[in-house]
Formats: sequence, structure tokens, C-alpha cells
Amino acid sequence: MPSTVPDPRSRRRPLGAAGLLTLAVVVLGLAAAGVAGLLTGSARQDAVEVVSSPPTPSATPSPTDPPPAAAAPAVPVAPATPPPAAAPSPTAPVRVAIAGRDVEVPVDPVGVAPDGQMEIPPLAERGGWYRFGADPGDDAGTTVVAAHVDSIASGGAGPFARLVDVRPGDSVEVTLADGSTRAYAVDAVTRFPKDEARWPDVFTRDGPPRLALVTCGGEFDRASRHYVDNVLVTATPVGA
Repeated sequence: MPSTVPDPRSRRRPLGAAGLLTLAVVVLGLAAAGVAGLLTGSARQDAVEVVSSPPTPSATPSPTDPPPAAAAPAVPVAPATPPPAAAPSPTAPVRVAIAGRDVEVPVDPVGVAPDGQMEIPPLAERGGWYRFGADPGDDAGTTVVAAHVDSIASGGAGPFARLVDVRPGDSVEVTLADGSTRAYAVDAVTRFPKDEARWPDVFTRDGPPRLALVTCGGEFDRASRHYVDNVLVTATPVGA
């Protein structure tokens, strides 16, 4: 989601509240080296690497092999000590649902793990919102939510495994911490190899507001214990 995640200390609050793969987050003011990232899902890990390539639909684990432990994106973050946790933002996302696609997950605010990656909830049934990036209340930037495509802890595939079934025009509803909702319309669904450098265009704090949903996909490489692709769904606010 191969580089570093945006420096948490550079989070701009004027725009809004601060949150299956390795996911590189591109933030305003960060060097290019700090924005590229990989999103790769590992069958033996709880975090997903966010790569520059979108994942193809996750392959169904064979009966003889356990499902990948973490098929969700993890994001490398720029070396820095995260600031003290601030009070929850009323516009922080707490739930994401896609109508007609059986995709619905509660969302937890996440930051940066000790290894510099974006934290991802271990259960495939939960998504992680990068709290140092944009949120739905901001008037610019991308709100990023990532989840494992599957995990051993969950006993199989999670809701984001169905992101590959989403189509442009589908409706996405994001529930915020204050109980209000934001409506989005899907613009594109992309699956790409993890070695493609697309994340700088995803983790942005400027530009029109939008939503990005990320997970792992494609074939599962038994040698590396990772999915070979990333799946990226982008959507824009309805009426914005």
C-alpha cells in the first residue's frame, strides 16, 4: 500500500478529523520516496502489504492449505513518532457498505505499526481507516480504508473479498462517528500487480475528496505466501 506512509505529524486538520497487502500513503508535503507502497496479502501475517498494483480476486485456498492469515493492506509509514491520540473526529468513518454487493464492514481508526506499515485490523471482517490521512468530512484528499481479503483468524474470506464484484456506478454508504452518513458513487475498480507504483495517486491529501477501498487479490503465491495483486475501488461523493 514499498515505501513509507505519510508522516503522521504532517496531518492537516483544517480539512477534517484525522484514519489483504502493503499500502503506501502519499501525503501532501511528503517526498516521493515516502509515498510509494506495496499492498500484498500474506497467508502467514495479520497485516497486508499495499503495493502499487491492484490485486486480482483472491484465490480460494485449497482444502490442504490454510487460508492466508492476512490478505489486507499494510502501509509503510515515514519514520516518525505518531503524536498523542486526539479526540475522535465526529466525521471519522465507522462503517462502510456497498449496496447490492454484500460488502459491509465496521471500520476502526488505524495508524502506523512499529515496522512502519499501516496497521490493518487482524480480522477480515473489519476495515482500517488511515487516521493520519483525509476523512469523509474533509473537503479535499482521499479517505483510505483497507481490509484483509481473508485471514486465518476469520476462518476464510472477508467482505472485501467481494470488492472485485463491484462495478462503476455502485453506491457506497459511509457511516460517520456522529451517526451521519456520506454517499459515494464508484468511479472505478482496478486490479493490478503489487509491483506497480500507483499508491502516490491514492494516498493524497489534496485534490477532490474521494474514497479508496483497498484489499489483496489475484492468485496466491504459495512460495512467497502473498497474493500477487491489489484490488482498488475508488468512489466520489454524491452531489459533491
